[in-house]
Amino acid sequence: MADFVSKEAVMSSSIKKQSASVFRVFVRSQIVMLELVALGVALYLIQQKSANAQTTIAILLFCVFVFTLLTGKGFPHFRHRGKALLLLAVTGFFAVQGATIVEQQREAHLAELRASDPAAFLTELREIDEDRWFEELRELDPDAHAVEAARRSALAEAERLAQCTDQKASQAYVMIQADVRRTLVAPSTAEFPSRYGAGTGHAGDCLYQVNGHFDAQNGFGAMLRGTFTGTIRYFPERDSWQTQTLSVN
Repeated sequence: MADFVSKEAVMSSSIKKQSASVFRVFVRSQIVMLELVALGVALYLIQQKSANAQTTIAILLFCVFVFTLLTGKGFPHFRHRGKALLLLAVTGFFAVQGATIVEQQREAHLAELRASDPAAFLTELREIDEDRWFEELRELDPDAHAVEAARRSALAEAERLAQCTDQKASQAYVMIQADVRRTLVAPSTAEFPSRYGAGTGHAGDCLYQVNGHFDAQNGFGAMLRGTFTGTIRYFPERDSWQTQTLSVN
């Protein structure tokens, strides 16, 4: 009889502990929900005041919760990875939403400024997006657009020519050899010295004069020495070469 009573007491105690444990889990889950709601409301209220501030805060919190999710470390109250994941979802949502609102507000501001003050619109747009500014300049200030187009063209040409240095003469010498081989009876037997001939160099405008000689078999299998001279142009924009003229003797 005593054993029965003892077992009944143990079971009753176990049930009470399980009930208390379930209750604690329920309470904790409700607290987490309240924290999520509070965070969402706080970010929303900040958004009403300043979308920029809300976006910045949401991004910072997002980074904090990512760190907690990956490492299990962070602020004591938020170290639990499950809680960090939920908070991460909330801050991520508000970060994206805030960025969208900021973009919409900026576009509305630019549209209003374009209609009321084109010069100020162009000045502000240039700081944000120079390519878009250049396109708008075509319509709002054609003369300034022509000047800018000429400046950009000259800059691009200068950058292109800056890549056509005398140091590329050796590369020009190697690249023209493929076209020299195509003129030979036995192209696979052609042997070129490691050094190009005198007079090889940059002729200007990415055009290279190339002089050299080679040894190759003729139709009878005898090795003969030949010479060649030609021009080959380098195209920096696509990093390619094209033979312009070639004379093989």
